[in-house]
Amino acid sequence: MGNPKSVSCPWDLNTYFGRWMYYSWITNPKLNFISSTTIENAKLLCLSYLRNSSSYTWHGLNQSYDSLVNFTNRNGDTKFIQTTQVRFGISILAATATSTLAAFNIERFLLSKICHPILYRFIPLITFAGASFINVPIMRHKEIVDGVRIYDCNKEKVGYSRLAGLKGIGETIVTRIIMLAPGVVLIQYLENILDNKSCWFRKNKWAHLPFNSIGFGIILIGMLPTACAVFPQFSSVELSTLKKFDKEAYSQVTEQFTELSDTLYFNKGL
Repeated sequence: MGNPKSVSCPWDLNTYFGRWMYYSWITNPKLNFISSTTIENAKLLCLSYLRNSSSYTWHGLNQSYDSLVNFTNRNGDTKFIQTTQVRFGISILAATATSTLAAFNIERFLLSKICHPILYRFIPLITFAGASFINVPIMRHKEIVDGVRIYDCNKEKVGYSRLAGLKGIGETIVTRIIMLAPGVVLIQYLENILDNKSCWFRKNKWAHLPFNSIGFGIILIGMLPTACAVFPQFSSVELSTLKKFDKEAYSQVTEQFTELSDTLYFNKGL
C-alpha cells in the first residue's frame, strides 16, 4: 500500500468544527437514498481515511455487533494485512465472550451497590464503557502486536509503532463513550419520566422497545459526527515519546531517517 492520498475537503479537518461538519456529512441518513454514481464519486474521499436489558442474550448481541464494528473500523493500514478466517473467528468469539461476561457482571455489581436514582441512570453507560475496554483491544490486537504505520509531516511512511496503535485504540474507546453517553443516559431518564407520568406507557411495555430504539437512533445521528470529530483522523505521537515508551519504533525510525520532524502521525481508525 502506498502513502495516504491527499483529497480536497471543503472543511478544515485540523479543527474540531471542520471534523464535525465532515462527520455530519458522511453520517447523514439521506446518503442512503443517493444514486450509485454519487456513491462511486464518494470513494475518492474515503481513500483519504482508508476506511472501509440485563441479560446475557442482550449483552451478547450488543457485543457481537460491537466486535464487527471494531474490526471494520480498525486502523486503515491493518486492513491490508491478511487475516485468516480462523483468526478472525477466534477474535470475534474472544471479544464477544469476554466483553459480554464483563458487561453482565459489571451491571450486576452496580445494580447491587447503587441505590441513588440519579447514579442508577449511569449504570448502562458504565457497563458499556467497561465492555469497550475489553472488546476494542481484542478486535484490534494486531495494532498492539504488530504496530501501525507512522508517517512524517509529508505523509511519507517512516516505520511502525505499537505505541501509536495503543494510542489509537484509546482514542477510539473515548470516542465510543462520548458517542453513546447522551443517548444511554437521556433515553433512560425520559423513559422513567414517561413511566411516572403516563399510565398508557407504563401499562404497554411493548412501547418501550421502539421508544428506546427510535430515541437512541435520533440522538446517535447527532452524536456520530460530534464524537468522531473529537480527535483528528490522523493522530500524532512525539518522537521523544517513542524514544521513552517504544524504543523499537524509535530505533527503526532514527536508523533509516536522519532528519525527522519532532511529531509523527498515524491513522487512528474509528
